Formats: sequence, C-alpha cells, structure tokens
Amino acid sequence: MAHDAQQPPALTDAEAAEHIHARFPSLATARVVRLGEGMDHQAFEVEGRYVFRFPKSDEAAEHLTWEARLTAWLGPRLPLPVPVYRFLAPPAVGLAGGFAGYEKLPGTPALLVEPGRLDLSGLGRGLGAFLGTLHALDPAEADALGVPGDDDPELEAWSAAAVDDLRLAAEHGHVDPSRAADWEQRLRVRPTEGRGAPRLVHGDFAAEHVLVDARGAPTGVIDWSDACVGDPARDLAGLLHWGGAPMLASALETYGAVSPAVLTRARWFAACRAVADIAFGQTLGRPEYLAAGQRALTGLGEHPTFGA
Repeated sequence: MAHDAQQPPALTDAEAAEHIHARFPSLATARVVRLGEGMDHQAFEVEGRYVFRFPKSDEAAEHLTWEARLTAWLGPRLPLPVPVYRFLAPPAVGLAGGFAGYEKLPGTPALLVEPGRLDLSGLGRGLGAFLGTLHALDPAEADALGVPGDDDPELEAWSAAAVDDLRLAAEHGHVDPSRAADWEQRLRVRPTEGRGAPRLVHGDFAAEHVLVDARGAPTGVIDWSDACVGDPARDLAGLLHWGGAPMLASALETYGAVSPAVLTRARWFAACRAVADIAFGQTLGRPEYLAAGQRALTGLGEHPTFGA
C-alpha cells in the first residue's frame, strides 16, 4: 500500500465535519461519524448516506484523484457496484491532500463477518466472475485514466516489507517462532517467473474490501486506491488469503483456468498479505486483521511449498 513514513495526525470527527460542511453547502448540517482508518485513508460516514475518505499522504491523495476517474469508468462495466465519487474536494489550506465522498454502498465488509457464516464457495464463484470481467478490460484504457503500472514488478519491495512484517509478528508472538525462519525463507524467494501480460487489477482485493448483505451475498467492491496495471495473481491472492484453497478453486470455476505459475505467485502474495495484516492489526490494535492474517498464514502453511 502507498503511504508515507511521516503522516499527519488523525482528523477528529469535528475536524472532518468542518472540512465537509465548509466545502459542500448541501451537507452543511450533516452528521459526520468516523468509520475507520487504514494505511492510506481515514473514512467518515456522512448523514448515514455517504462515505468520505481523507488521504493520509500526498501519494494517497494522488491515488484518490485517479481512483475517482477509474471507478466512474468501471461502474457500468463490472457485475458488482463500485464507489462512484459524487463529491471531490481539491487540496486547500489546512488540508493539502483534499478529500472525496461517494454514496454509501449497501452491505458490511466481509472481514467483519465470521467466515463460518459465509458460503465461501458461492462467494468464490461470484467473485471469480467479477475478477474475470475486471482482468479482461483493456489495460490501455486504464492507463489513459491515470491508473499507474506496477511499481514493483520484481517484487523486491513486496519481499522486504513482508520480511519486516513477519519479524514484527513473531516479536509479538503472533507467529510460531519455530516456523518464522521457514516463512522468512519463503518470503525472500520472489516468484517472478511465468508472468503474462499485465492486466488492470484491484490490487488489494480481500475480505475488507468486499461488501456482503445479511445473506452473505456480495453487494459491492470498495477501495480502489491500490489499483494498477499489473499481475492478476495479486487479486487471486486475496481470495486465497480470505477463504483458502477451496475459495480460490471455486473462483477459478468462473474466472477460468490459470497456470501453475499464477497459483505459485498467488500463494506468495497471499502470504505477504497475511503477515501484513498481522503487523497492521498489532500496530493499530485491530484484532480482526490479526485473526484474518493468522488464519490465512495457517492455511498457507499446510502447503510445503508455494507451488504445491
């Protein structure tokens, strides 16, 4: 994820409300309540109807600008709803990164739903079709919208970050010390072989960014700030991280067959995501991320190698 080492202090509800009320007169009396915070953005619910995102870095602000263009283009082309930004505030005094808001999509992030309550195979088939549609779109059109290319195709930064996250996780007892050395060795071996043509990818496709309704059916896909023209294995990794090999297998029924090299990369990306979730959960006190990361790492550990 894109983020700077030095980030501004978190906005309070009152500060976010002040910015929103001043910039958008139609929301001048709207109630503003914090929704949550990730590595790149703070999110607030406005009047129970809109979600406003405030970037935490210059890079995240730049991403939000083209993300708004991208989701407007994607909306009619994908089988599930995505955020379409109705409110766009440019950088201003006191808030150099600007901010943006979209009409809230129905549903709950699947990360907040117990996996046992979800039909992961059914979800996998639906999300496999979604990713198949996304990955079939013309990457040249995404490039014209300002979507960047993959900035780490050799996976050097991915590997280094994963090793750091693993060490933090082990330090706090979230990874079995007897397995930490084996995981570190795996994460250092970068699976760059067998890559095909880059495709438009969500880039951070996982349970926290898929909304589901009370019956567990998907209702939308949010947070496109990590989208890029890159390796589709990154998105498939999100399904493997979320629901393990059975969910990925169900997804491939509708997505289509992929090569063993793609599966190897998907497992590697899923392991990187798992230790990142553990480190994120530890650092920000988010137990749902700790649990998701540990669950994913346990499932991936059942394979003796990523290519198995």
